[in-house]
Amino acid sequence: MNATFADIHAAADFIGPGAIEVPLYQTEIFDICRRSSPFGQRIKQVPATGHPSRFFEETAIPNPGSAGFVNPRAIAAPVVSPTRVERSVPLKAIVSQINYNLFDIELGEQQKQFAYLQAKDLVDTVSGVMVTHDVALWNGNDTSLATPTTTQYMGVIPQIVAGGNTVSIAVGASIVDGIKSRWRRWWPTMATMFGPRRSMPILCCWT
Repeated sequence: MNATFADIHAAADFIGPGAIEVPLYQTEIFDICRRSSPFGQRIKQVPATGHPSRFFEETAIPNPGSAGFVNPRAIAAPVVSPTRVERSVPLKAIVSQINYNLFDIELGEQQKQFAYLQAKDLVDTVSGVMVTHDVALWNGNDTSLATPTTTQYMGVIPQIVAGGNTVSIAVGASIVDGIKSRWRRWWPTMATMFGPRRSMPILCCWT
């Protein structure tokens, strides 16, 4: 037998002849929290090889350049080779903890209104970790991929800044013209590496 205690007088919205109105709530909590980031979903995830995780990166394709144009009746092919470098990235950890109070759990089971809250809170805690992960992918404050200086990720913004892909737009200046001027400086290299259909991220700063 489970006993339930309730102070109707204290909880009632209205007490009158033939009526006692007590507050009732919808059994489902209206959730307006955003739980995922489109940016995080677009990044391809691969298993780590260890700590640090090591991989090879190809930074340039075998490109013969102007030496590749030869007399078709006297072909002499130039020797080319791909450019590959060894990379490593340390693993980062994101953790979170939620504590359940046994008294509150027992009380919630007696009320039988929000019995699903334990499972919901656990799922929400995991979602909170993923939201933190997605935000840090963009603005994590680490300053190096190979030799970390903080426990956070090195976000996309610091990586763009470290690569020199920034442009400052003065007050009253054209944003489009500022980006185009920076792009023109990269174009001879970018057209060879990425082709005309690719793009390079640029961080704009207003001064």
